[in-house]
Amino acid sequence: MNEFDITIGIPTYNEEANIIKFFEVLKSQVTSQDWSVEVIFIDDSDDATPQIIENLRINNPEISIRLIHNTTRKGASHAWNTIFSVSKGKVLILFDADITLGDSCIQILANKIDGDVGLCASNTIPIRKDNNMYSNAASFIANWLRSMRLYGLSQYTTMGRALSLDTHVAKKILIPEETIAIDLYVQCMVMKQNKNVVYDDTAKVYFITPNNHKDFFSQIVRSMKGYDQIKDIKKSFNLEAPPSVIIKEFLKNSIQFPRGAISLLLCFSLFPLFYARNSSKVTHLWDIAHSTKQKVH
Repeated sequence: MNEFDITIGIPTYNEEANIIKFFEVLKSQVTSQDWSVEVIFIDDSDDATPQIIENLRINNPEISIRLIHNTTRKGASHAWNTIFSVSKGKVLILFDADITLGDSCIQILANKIDGDVGLCASNTIPIRKDNNMYSNAASFIANWLRSMRLYGLSQYTTMGRALSLDTHVAKKILIPEETIAIDLYVQCMVMKQNKNVVYDDTAKVYFITPNNHKDFFSQIVRSMKGYDQIKDIKKSFNLEAPPSVIIKEFLKNSIQFPRGAISLLLCFSLFPLFYARNSSKVTHLWDIAHSTKQKVH
């Protein structure tokens, strides 16, 4: 039985530099609307994050805040499964904790969920703290993928940094613990229930791009391994855009963002060596990109 209009679920791992500012923006969006809301934090941290969240819970009694702290790191798939299981809202919204919410993001995501729409994906916008090759390459990838989603050129619309779900649909999903590409897996499971997956370009969230080779390449390797892990599921839903479309959008974005395109090509000339040395180490718990967890001002 739904006790709240909205459940907001947030996995956290060592977010002591970000969590207060993140919560302040979340609170301002929640309290500006006539909603009943619960906020659930699933925390794997070994820093001060759980203590900070507990203080937020005590100091904000007007919002239902629940903290589930794991004494060992269990990963995002476990966190999402827990949120799916315990959520009591009609609509479930999932956020990473190291993002900045755009204006009315929660309202936009919540309003997109109806009887036909089971999942709404957000527009994830890069913030470059450094104007180096890796930051520019990551920013270019984000803009390239946005253009694919915005013009409906690929059915792969979901980004795990921020999305909304029909809670009834989410409760029928159990993500295998070792899954890396959990956002794509969830999209497939929503489609399997014959629900629509949509993208809303106005539901904006901002994230910091990686600014060094380890963080950049580790994210690329994780993506590759994650997609390969569920390639048979992906294939059954025809999520891939034709290569000609991918190349066309790359060239179009290269004209608009030439520095980013050149940076990406330079990065990928260095990629084979990193992949050979690190691909076997990838698990659902593998490296956190520390440069993306810098405080967002």
